[in-house]
Amino acid sequence: MTATQPYSEDNQTPMYSLTRRRFLTLASLGVVNLALSRRVLANRDDYEDFLPPPSAWGRVISWQQAVRAGPSATARVQAYVGFDEIIPLYAQVEGTPPWPTNPTWYMTGGGFVHSGYVQPVETTPNAEIVTEVEPPGFWAEVCLPYVRGRWDPDSPGQTRKLYYETVYRVVNAVQDSANTWWYQLEQGLTYNTPGAFVPASAMRRLTPQDLAPLAPGRDDKWMHLDIATETLICYEGDQPVFSTRTASGVWGMGTPLGEFEILHKRFGWRMVGDDYDLAGVPFPVYFTRSGVAIHGTYWHNDYGRRHSHGCVNVASRAARWVFRWVDPVADYSEGTVRAADGAGTRIVVT
Repeated sequence: MTATQPYSEDNQTPMYSLTRRRFLTLASLGVVNLALSRRVLANRDDYEDFLPPPSAWGRVISWQQAVRAGPSATARVQAYVGFDEIIPLYAQVEGTPPWPTNPTWYMTGGGFVHSGYVQPVETTPNAEIVTEVEPPGFWAEVCLPYVRGRWDPDSPGQTRKLYYETVYRVVNAVQDSANTWWYQLEQGLTYNTPGAFVPASAMRRLTPQDLAPLAPGRDDKWMHLDIATETLICYEGDQPVFSTRTASGVWGMGTPLGEFEILHKRFGWRMVGDDYDLAGVPFPVYFTRSGVAIHGTYWHNDYGRRHSHGCVNVASRAARWVFRWVDPVADYSEGTVRAADGAGTRIVVT
């Protein structure tokens, strides 16, 4: 694949769709909840074809989400699911949205839930354990829906939850009294000192190859962020090579308009403000001195409308792609990578 060909958000993985016929075949084999399928698929011509879900499971991000009889904000409420509840995702469908910018619904047990406040997650523990961590450590992301840390692996006291695809630097590995391995985290959770421990099985190591630069050495890279359509497009010359939906700053805290350049970027960072404290924010790429950045998001899954305090929210996999592609090129051993004056990738915000 050449540098000017379009990439997918998960780094060039082919996209595919699941037809209505194929979905019914899978349902008959028991891959999805058959009893539910018979009910909700009876009126399947009322909306678009089913697609595969983005993942097998979803974490509910809002305090209460309605599970409805159909993919519509006016469909009968069957049940409610609550904050941090893990629910199965059987399919994805375009339905009638609760707001115009996001018509995507997930089929789950008992009906349909809107995608805006369900984070797609996986539930497979990591099998690779790094038992000797050489300074300055390595980067890793949470690979379970969430995990709680401990200040000491043998202590029963727990720290805050760390969520799926949040990113941290691992600086130490130790065993507890039951011979279970734990990683100690730093950047992303703390700033300059080692922080809490989490089970190593909850963390997926991100290797230098996973985070290698994309199309390095090109001097014609630039980005266009269109606030009206909430779309970020990356260009090499006049050729678009990547695009993703965004959620920019809410009214009163809008993302600034104009022409900027990337000033610095980080693998993972803890972002704290007057009314938020977000650990492990994935791959922030900063383009203003006031701290406005493009970064991954795990506290909502609702792109296409304003959500942030001024930053540009994107899906975590999209944030990783942008981080790898923009200049300056990241050194894996560094926590913060700064661009020389005039050397950062240009971004135009309109």
